[in-house]
Amino acid sequence: MRVVPYGAWPSPLSPAALAGARSSLSGLQVHADALWWTESRPAEGGRQVVLRLADDAGPGQAEEVSPAGVNVRTRVHEYGGAAALATDLGLLFSSLEDGGLWLAPRPGADGPPPRRLSPVAPAGEVHRYADFRVLGDGHAVVAVRERHHAGAVDNELVALALGGGAPGAVRVVVGGRDFVAAPRPSPDGTSLAWLCWDHPNMPFDGTELWVATLGDGTGDALVDARCVDGGPAVSIGQPLWAPDASLWYVSDRAGWWQPWRWSADAGPARRCDLEAEFHGPDWVLGQQTMDFLPDGRLVCRVRAGGRDTIAVLDPDSGRIGEWDQPCVTIAAVRARADGSVALIGSTPESGAAVHVLSRRADGTIGTGGSADARGGRGADAGGEVRYRPAGGAGLDPAWVSRGEHVDFETTGGVRAHALFYPPRAQGLEGPPGAPPPLLVLVHGGPTAACEPGLDLGVQFWTTRGIAVVGVDYRGSSGYGRAYRSMLQGAWGVADAQDCMAAARALASCGRVDGQRMAIRGSSAGGLTALRALARGGPFRCALVAYGVTDLAALAADTHKFESHYTDGLVGPWPEAQSVYEERSPARHPDAVDGAVLLLQGADDAVVPPDQASRMADALRSRGLRCDHVVFPGEGHGWRRAETIARAAELELAFLGEVLGFSPPS
Repeated sequence: MRVVPYGAWPSPLSPAALAGARSSLSGLQVHADALWWTESRPAEGGRQVVLRLADDAGPGQAEEVSPAGVNVRTRVHEYGGAAALATDLGLLFSSLEDGGLWLAPRPGADGPPPRRLSPVAPAGEVHRYADFRVLGDGHAVVAVRERHHAGAVDNELVALALGGGAPGAVRVVVGGRDFVAAPRPSPDGTSLAWLCWDHPNMPFDGTELWVATLGDGTGDALVDARCVDGGPAVSIGQPLWAPDASLWYVSDRAGWWQPWRWSADAGPARRCDLEAEFHGPDWVLGQQTMDFLPDGRLVCRVRAGGRDTIAVLDPDSGRIGEWDQPCVTIAAVRARADGSVALIGSTPESGAAVHVLSRRADGTIGTGGSADARGGRGADAGGEVRYRPAGGAGLDPAWVSRGEHVDFETTGGVRAHALFYPPRAQGLEGPPGAPPPLLVLVHGGPTAACEPGLDLGVQFWTTRGIAVVGVDYRGSSGYGRAYRSMLQGAWGVADAQDCMAAARALASCGRVDGQRMAIRGSSAGGLTALRALARGGPFRCALVAYGVTDLAALAADTHKFESHYTDGLVGPWPEAQSVYEERSPARHPDAVDGAVLLLQGADDAVVPPDQASRMADALRSRGLRCDHVVFPGEGHGWRRAETIARAAELELAFLGEVLGFSPPS
């Protein structure tokens, strides 16, 4: 082995290579003997396209079927999601450029031009569409519409005609609530299910599941609309109609997001009591982590112990068995007519891809087991990779650091969670007896979680000789509602304490150098990083991207979806204004002790750019180092390849200067 100082390992991951591998996959569907999904392309300015892969096509032979030059994306809730739907009528999609809902009758390069279904918004208004479904016999489509007008924002379910003429009138189907989502017509076209919730709740705090009869099948008349489950302290997601016409969904009424079934005769009933998460927080629309197999069983993504698995649930007995497959992070699950399952997932050694899991030769799936135990891993086929985006193949396994799920004690005697990645490289090692420097990664949200699948953003550091730990601090998802609720009233305190505790725990057992530790956070994680960069704390610097620096300013000026999010995390606004100000790094720069790199998108609608500029001024006034870089054309998160590469270059150089290593050129 060749000894090379930590931080100076010649990583195979350049900033440019990191940017090229940052395509994301979402919106997986099965329709007309093909797989469909959406792919983001950093090299095209972050444009999203729809791809189709026919069952008889070879692996990787996906066809781009969305119109050339169109960005298939929506900004409903600002985070979007569910911007495309494959139907018998063609491809329904939302265009980011004009916000309209469009139909491409024969999607593909040789098809006719798409037709606009939604009317142009009146002057002074902005309309956005997402999460659509075809109603009845195909004469109408129901969708979530977000209407910005006269300083207000209305979120409604609307119906639009699918006739062949000019765009017609938009009919409001469900209104009067702060938010609506997931309109799901029953297979026979007689009923409609949907979700709704009101401020101050987020969808992972409390939602309601509603059902109504479609009086004429077109959405013109909803009959006998009623709330069938949910409430202000119960989070419900993913309404899904079963072959027997019962309505399935996930609910955390029993403390975990688990499958439930509702029928008009029996009402709601929990169908699995496994203490694991079958769902994640609905930051974007269109989440689907469960689907019905042709034999009536439910295939599910299940998260426990910081990783995802695929399981099959018997709807009557509640028995559940795990399906042997390689992915540990799974973003979407879809059942296919032949009994196989398609998913978007990543393994510890390869990035996000479209996988197809095959049935066993005897036609069975799953391993049995009981509802209160995971059961053993069975002999199901692992399937094949059907598509992987360019640059997403991963690394030579000799360079890959695999995440190790660890627990550690934090304040109050609570056990918190993390994924630890030691540095790793082919043929290299650090100085004997010298532990590596540490970078703590803070996920955003803050209601989110670290992902164990290959993330080249993590490997960018570990292949350079820097250890990384991603902290699932109190408030993170994946560990049940009780753990998720531990951040209520404690944002900026408990999360920062947990990040400091994770770093100290790793240093105390000799796995990292306690004198060379840094923290990195984006969005909500930026607040955590700055709060953890405190006098007497373990960190020497913080890397912050589009981060929250002023809670009071955020509460007073952010988008509708999150405008009351901090009511639970911090306290009611403005009654708790003093708490907001006390926890805001921009209001108390004297509490920050270390160097800071602030990266910001100029067009950020979630965290206004002036938060970063005011933070930079406050730190510099104290004589602290603060590098502040603004990226034109970027919003809340990097989408462009050049931004991703430049941000990585700046972070690496900054960290090297502060922690005392020289990255190889």
